[in-house]
Formats: sequence, C-alpha cells, structure tokens
Amino acid sequence: MSGYKTEQHRVVRLGRSFHFVSYEAQPADVKHLQPELPASWYVMLAGKRCRVGPQVAETAPADLNRQFEEWIDTHVFADSAAVQSCQPPTPGAATLAGPAEAQRTAIPLSAR
Repeated sequence: MSGYKTEQHRVVRLGRSFHFVSYEAQPADVKHLQPELPASWYVMLAGKRCRVGPQVAETAPADLNRQFEEWIDTHVFADSAAVQSCQPPTPGAATLAGPAEAQRTAIPLSAR
C-alpha cells in the first residue's frame, strides 16, 4: 500500500475559482503505451483533469498559489483553446468513435 497523501489547493483568479489536486506518480505501462508520470498537480476543469506540472515536496502554500496563478494566466486567460487540449490523446482514441462519428463531429453546425 502506498504512503502517498493527496493534496488539494484552491485559487481564485479574476473572479473564477480553480481547484488543484495532486496525484501519485504512475509507473510506465508498456502494454497500454502510457509513459511514466511523476507525482503531479492537476487542475479540475469541467469534470476533467488537466496536468499542470510536477509536484515538488513541501512547497509552501504561498509559492503554490503563485505557481498556479501563473499557470492560470498562461493557459486559461491567455488562450482558452490551451485548456481544452491539455490532456494528451489516448493511443487509439481516434478510432473509438469510428469514421462516421469523426465525420459527423467535423461538420460545422451552420452546414447542417
């Protein structure tokens, strides 16, 4: 059993609240083509998590606040598309829906 303790941190930036959660390191999974991931901080957005960066042991809350505010300014308020693409694609994810589904989602609403 692991001795890892999950941490949480909340930041309010420009009137929006952001919830950051730490996750334990994950070993590489060759079978599923997943790389090794160090213990990391993730921001929870719209029911999904987005990796922010590695978790450094015993970082002061004020330093975490500053780091998270910089991340928010860079990835959320500077370009909203950056947050939507923060999770790397899962190998084989493009084939799960099949070609018909991919074509249907690629059609703009105005063309329907």
